[in-house]
Amino acid sequence: MKARHLGAILAIAAACAVDRNAPPTAETWDDVAPILQAKCNACHSGSAPAAGFSTTSYVDAISCPNGGTTQANILAALEQPPHVGLVTDDERSVLASWASSGSPAFAAGVHTPDFADPRSPNFHASFLRARAWSPMLDPNDPNACGRCHDGAPSRPASVTFAAPGAPSCNSCHAQEGGIFACGTCHGTKTHAYPPRDPCFFPSDPSSGGAHAAHVESSAIASAGLPCSTCHPIPGNPVIAGAHANGALEIAFDPSRVAPEMSWDPNAKQCAVSCHDRGGARPKPTWSDTKPMGCNDCHSSPPANHYAGACTLCHAEPNAAGTTLSGGALHMNGKVDLGDGSGKCGACHGKGDDPWPHDSVHQAHASPSITTPVECSSCHVVPSTIHDAGHLGSPVKIQFSGRALDRGATPTWDGTRCNNVACHGANMNDPPASPVWKDTSGNESKCGACHGIPPTQHTTAIDCNRSICHGAEVSPPPNLAITSTGLSLHINGAFDVQ
Repeated sequence: MKARHLGAILAIAAACAVDRNAPPTAETWDDVAPILQAKCNACHSGSAPAAGFSTTSYVDAISCPNGGTTQANILAALEQPPHVGLVTDDERSVLASWASSGSPAFAAGVHTPDFADPRSPNFHASFLRARAWSPMLDPNDPNACGRCHDGAPSRPASVTFAAPGAPSCNSCHAQEGGIFACGTCHGTKTHAYPPRDPCFFPSDPSSGGAHAAHVESSAIASAGLPCSTCHPIPGNPVIAGAHANGALEIAFDPSRVAPEMSWDPNAKQCAVSCHDRGGARPKPTWSDTKPMGCNDCHSSPPANHYAGACTLCHAEPNAAGTTLSGGALHMNGKVDLGDGSGKCGACHGKGDDPWPHDSVHQAHASPSITTPVECSSCHVVPSTIHDAGHLGSPVKIQFSGRALDRGATPTWDGTRCNNVACHGANMNDPPASPVWKDTSGNESKCGACHGIPPTQHTTAIDCNRSICHGAEVSPPPNLAITSTGLSLHINGAFDVQ
């Protein structure tokens, strides 16, 4: 070995083996891990370990998914079936000694044995925070983590490899982002937001507040809200400026929260447009984790709102406005009608298609005996969604266009269409008066709107004769309008060949 390499190793060994006068321990994680690997890991590992308890890493093994302490979780489990007799007396003695001595990760040396234990005041995160993260970020800091450990964000220029026996930072911080993963400081391995694991940070549930209610999917907001809704997102480097400076930074996203937003740090109270819409809980405190419901942020319906069932205009609430389906349109920073497309089909069709999907509307949209009926034949087509008479109930009927052909004066009585030109008005035969919800198809048959033949018409019924209506009508006995006759039938004129 070259002398300079040997000198570097000796220098690292000296720097990373300083005795900090930590008390000696008999058993460490190195003694316990082989026992757990041989006897426990088969069931307590992977993404869904038995009982929610993993024994594959130090931090997992000292956790308390069911409350209590490490000793309660491991030693008490060994007294219950099917664990009875799983370990030998000697192995149980090692586990008991390790648990009773504080479950140290390693023997005393550069760091005290509890340097890896989140519950200890000597936890390495507390050590780094108290020093403004300098040992982690500054390669020239005398306690620079990179002097001994791989995975540290900075390392002195003279050090090119880890000290013997020094674990990589990423051996514990294995999630995406490593030590800079959001969950490292204010979440867990499974989520990036507070609270932290209550096993290690028992005071966090009370201070973590309503993060989960905002971030996780729910009936209020199906995709949850991004952290950027209320906080500035750190850049690169992650720890710089206002981030990780020990102060809570609130910066609302104006695309989701209106300009009048505010946050009272003393009362821990939000005054934001997301909540303050005239409901019963306009300014909830952060610690109030009671679920928000309809009427809490805005009345259901809101004041001066159009009357009628919510489902007439919105896709996600029930008709009474008491529950939501949990779609993507609620709490997205804007008021969405129907499916949110902004087109007529958003409320009573789909996308660009304005026609409601009930069978009677579809019979008018795609008729078998004429060309499609225009919406304006029965309704006033609004220029904007807020035009008078457009929203609300009951639906307003106003006939025009071909419904008025031949001087017809149609009416609507709430159930039937009467005296409509489309259905034979003023053709010298009694016109049809179809019931709107009649889906039998009888109103589209020949003879429904006029006689066969019509009154004052030639008595011949071979309508397809070349001197009459030709190929626009099929021959008897199956009289019907052909595809070439659709544009000539119910067009307000009597067309002959």
